[in-house]
Amino acid sequence: MTRHPNPRVAAARVDALFIDRWSPRSFSPEPLTDADIASLFEAARWSPSSSNVQPWLFLYETDGPDREVFDSILKPRNREWASKAPFLGFIFANTRTADGREPRTAQFDAGAAWMSLALQAQAMGICTHGMAGIDVDAAHEKLGVDIELWTVMCAFAAGRIGPPETLPPELRERERPKDDRKPLGEIAHRGILRAR
Repeated sequence: MTRHPNPRVAAARVDALFIDRWSPRSFSPEPLTDADIASLFEAARWSPSSSNVQPWLFLYETDGPDREVFDSILKPRNREWASKAPFLGFIFANTRTADGREPRTAQFDAGAAWMSLALQAQAMGICTHGMAGIDVDAAHEKLGVDIELWTVMCAFAAGRIGPPETLPPELRERERPKDDRKPLGEIAHRGILRAR
């Protein structure tokens, strides 16, 4: 695996998976095996969800006949690098059931499934990069997912990290883990939130 300097320092004790996980854009063309892919989705399958509804759907392609369709849904800036990744997926949340209910936590639960997949990938030496830069209507239309029942959340690329030299110069400069996280005091408060 190509190594990048990691400037991240945790403010409290956490597993290295959380600090080492980042979102590269440079992927090796080395394909993921069927066993690799099954492990990623097995981790997502065991994610927690409200009432155990599991309101997520992952659609993916590697080098098969639908890959061009998957790539075409990405916005051009993402397509420039993500189309070179050996794996491209889309995550959908079941935001309206067939009987008309709108589960309040569907998107939250789909996010938990995504994080489970991303951390399993990290544990296996596989990198992931989620992308909001997609054509939402095309994702539903081209992938055949009912827009009345499902909401596309994002796309994601996965693979083993590749050399940054394969990226355009403006992206190459950004190809490293970022350490700009909000301090704990801004994201977690004990008790009632009071004016400070």
